[in-house]
Amino acid sequence: MNLADYDIDPKRGFLPNPDPITNLPQQYKSWDELGATMPLLLAGGKFRISVRNLPMLDSNRLNDGPELERAMMLLSMFANAYINWGEKIKKSIPSNLAVALWEVAHRLGRQPISSHASIVLNNWKRIDTRGPLIPENLDTVQNFLGGKDEDWFFLSTVGVESAGGEVPKILIAAIDAIETDNSKLLHKHLVRLSTAIEKMLVALKRMYEHCEPKLFFERIRPFLTGWEPKGVIYEGIDTKPKIFIGGSAAQSSLLQAIDSGLGIQHKSQASGPFLAEMRKYMPANHRTFLSQLDAAPSISKYVEKINDTLLSNTFNSCVSLLNTFRQKHLEMAITYISKQADDEKAATGTGGTEFVQFLSKAKSETDSSKIN
Repeated sequence: MNLADYDIDPKRGFLPNPDPITNLPQQYKSWDELGATMPLLLAGGKFRISVRNLPMLDSNRLNDGPELERAMMLLSMFANAYINWGEKIKKSIPSNLAVALWEVAHRLGRQPISSHASIVLNNWKRIDTRGPLIPENLDTVQNFLGGKDEDWFFLSTVGVESAGGEVPKILIAAIDAIETDNSKLLHKHLVRLSTAIEKMLVALKRMYEHCEPKLFFERIRPFLTGWEPKGVIYEGIDTKPKIFIGGSAAQSSLLQAIDSGLGIQHKSQASGPFLAEMRKYMPANHRTFLSQLDAAPSISKYVEKINDTLLSNTFNSCVSLLNTFRQKHLEMAITYISKQADDEKAATGTGGTEFVQFLSKAKSETDSSKIN
């Protein structure tokens, strides 16, 4: 498995290389301009009018790669803001936005709504262009209302992705060790994997540093919410409403890659179907990579077969760390959502799930994957 074939970087993992671009070609200047003024327009209640005044642009002239990704980020964020921010939730997206968003999403093989791939993976720029991919050296390319809390929410999540950047390379190396029946080499790679998950855990905890739960709930979360149960009409595409799920950490290929690599299976109705659905929101090549990992030789079965105490303990250490990561994520979701909500409906996750049930089940399935 060659990582480049899946648009995966050996050091950055699922984060793009080169860095995301900050401007589209001149003919798409109106999209860039709306992005630049979106926070002020939203604050002043004039964003929806500005969207309806957008010119109808042909997205087919966008080049694959960074241009298409930036267009997807902008257009999907426009759509989420248009539908969800205002006195009333809108039931349709005007055609001058809907058609371009639908076409760009189709070319990327993703759903036409704002998701982890757009608001996190492709929504950062380095302050020091030679510096590391850590939150202190990053700024958002695009935000909704703006402010330090919103920036930090996106950038600390980029920090988690960056901390786990070497995970795909490590998993492939571990699978290669299985195929050559080299248990000592597998042990080495599992130690590397546990170190990577530890770094992810440290990065996750940094969310609390500059993102206040109350501000998240009131000023950030509404923009991450998916479409209402009755759906949203994409004018110029179809007269029937479409239902898509909002941005969710479950859309991160990183955690699902670790699950697939370690052989952690989520068979419960409370976890499996949702995780499978979330793959539709991932970049197409990342989705293919996960399918390849699913079909690869099982690390857990090999470790069981070898029946070596040191190898088993190291494998279990990886599982325990991933379980801890899920526990901390559950605690974070409760802090940022449940404790801020005043009713049951408001306490659902940004992906529309009963997140306590989902995350608790995913956590218990992770813990039960340890080898005795």
